[in-house]
Amino acid sequence: MQVFKYLENIKNGKPINFDCFREKLSSEGYDDQAILKIFSTQKISKSSRYQVSIIDPERFARLQADFPEYTISNRVSAAQAGDSHKHPVSQAMIILWPSRQSHPVVILNDAGGIKAPVKLGERLLIIENQENFVQKDRTLAFLQCQFPGFNDQALDIAWGSGNAISNRLNKAFFNHYQHVDCLLDLDMGGLTTFANICELTVHPRINFLLPPCADEQLKNSKINLQNEHLPDLRKFHENHPLLRPAIELMVRHKKMLEQEIYLPD
Repeated sequence: MQVFKYLENIKNGKPINFDCFREKLSSEGYDDQAILKIFSTQKISKSSRYQVSIIDPERFARLQADFPEYTISNRVSAAQAGDSHKHPVSQAMIILWPSRQSHPVVILNDAGGIKAPVKLGERLLIIENQENFVQKDRTLAFLQCQFPGFNDQALDIAWGSGNAISNRLNKAFFNHYQHVDCLLDLDMGGLTTFANICELTVHPRINFLLPPCADEQLKNSKINLQNEHLPDLRKFHENHPLLRPAIELMVRHKKMLEQEIYLPD
């Protein structure tokens, strides 16, 4: 909540979470001593709800001047109000290795569509982790070994950057491609990213790549699957049939796997 809103509620006699209010003011340089010269408080519940009274109207007026109301319509105005992380960015950025290009480029997507400095290909490969992305030739060689029909013709490669690529502003970007392959970690993060992309795009030709070697790799993995993951795995298994082979392997071995293991020594 904006400081302005807290001040408005105090002025109107409405209870507030005074601890949160004080923390916000502290982050703006107001110490507790200065705050308690402006307000008196009375706790009205077992939680942090307080009835707050103004004991120094002049200092309260200065606070109101220091923290005016902001209309939050974008990331910039949200930053002015101290809540930039609660408002989505206006553009989503994708680092893309275009087909047959020697260097990655940046794609910017917003509500108006795709802004690309190159012609996009027909197929997209999403690689979750940075090391596999920057070593794309080795990653492609691995995929061609694991999936004999896999080729890089008209293939663009995007760095997933964790779950960042599933930003809603990337919907038109995904739907440009005739086919989307996802090389993601065999862990909760990778499954979540794939589920988010599927729900965002409802793409008719999207694929979660499960290399045949994953069975053996999971068996030898040092990353254990925790019991707390099982409820989410059941939901993914029920709602996303394309994830079922990966989930069943993970549950069988009780392990998870990061895709850097796919890079040969």
